[in-house]
This record gives sequence, C-alpha cells and structure tokens, in this order.
Amino acid sequence: SIQPKIQVNGSLSLEVLDLDMAILKVKNIVSKNSGRITSSNSGYSNQPYVNINILIPSSTFEGVLDDIKQISSLVSNENIYTNDVTEEYIDIESRLTVMLETEKRFLSLLADAKKVEEIVQVETEIMRIRGEIDSLQGRIKYLTTTTDNSQLNIYMIEEMPISGGDDWNINDSFDDSLRNFVSFTKSMADFLIGIIVFMPILIILGLGTFFGYRFIKKKRSN
Repeated sequence: SIQPKIQVNGSLSLEVLDLDMAILKVKNIVSKNSGRITSSNSGYSNQPYVNINILIPSSTFEGVLDDIKQISSLVSNENIYTNDVTEEYIDIESRLTVMLETEKRFLSLLADAKKVEEIVQVETEIMRIRGEIDSLQGRIKYLTTTTDNSQLNIYMIEEMPISGGDDWNINDSFDDSLRNFVSFTKSMADFLIGIIVFMPILIILGLGTFFGYRFIKKKRSN
C-alpha cells in the first residue's frame, strides 16, 4: 500500500532578544537539517524585524519547529497547516498507468499503419495522450515534492528595551541624572548667595522697624 501523502507547512511569529543572533541560529538550524532559505526580507517598523521562508524535509519539520521556538523569548503566533493528498495521488497514479498503456497501443498502431491518413490520425492521438501523460507526471512530481518537503515562514522581531526606547542606555541615564543634580545645586547656591547679599539690608530694615516701633510706643506712653 502507498504511504500517506500529507503536505505539512506552517508559520511562526517570534520575539527575540537579539535579531542578528537569532537569524544566525535559524540559518544553522536550517543547514543542519538539510534545508534551505528560499526567501527573506528585513526592515524596521517600530522594531527591527525579519521574514524568512525556509524549505526543509517534512521528516524534520517538528524538530526544526521546536529548535526555532527555543531561540525566541516569546512565541506570539504559531500556525501549522496539513493537507492529506493521498487519495489524489493514488487517483493520478492510476490514470497515469492507463494513459501509458494507451500510448503503447497507439505506438504499436503507428508501427503497423500504412496509409498517410492513418499515420496522421494515430500521431495526433499519440500527441494528445503524451500531453495528458506529461500533465499527470507533473502533478505527481508536485505532490511528491510538497509532501516530502515542508515550508515554514518565520517572522521575528527584536524585543523593545525595557525603557521603551531604542536609544536608552545606562550611561545616558547617569549623565542626565548628573546634569539634573548640578542644575539643582547651582539653583540652591544662587538662592543662598542671594540671601547672603541681601542679609545686611534685611537686618537694617528689621532694626529700623524695631526701633521705630519702640520709639512710637514710648512716645504714646508719655
């Protein structure tokens, strides 16, 4: 009996800590499993991202899927698509067998044909049959290829920094804090210097007010 013919394909959406490192790991996984990258594109849309399409032997699909998921910090989406084409494959093989036998019979007729008219008719029929045979063989090749191999689309984005900004780093944060501290210290120093400068005037005004009050109070008492 024929082995089941099942097409298995899928897609993964991942978040990774380091996009360049993740791409390298994907390439190594694909190479290790006798696969190949069929297409890829990358860019930046709020976060760095890459789309990679790979083709791998179907027998390694589950292992490759697990290995690629291991390099991520988060699997945001996973889809697996299966399609059983066993019945179609058996039907096409049966039709192909019939067409090949029919071609043999017409080739025998062609060998025995004597008249030009008969030869033309038999050759025309042979050409029609050969066209159907090629079409059936092409379909069998396609089904064989797509069941022996699996496609996996991988979409990866790089995680956003904790601060929510791409340019944040500890040195910048330290520098900002230091500048704020210096600014605060300068403001306090300006305030204290102002008090020291105006202190004599405030003392004179205070003493004048005090003695004036004493003088007025004493005069009223008299």
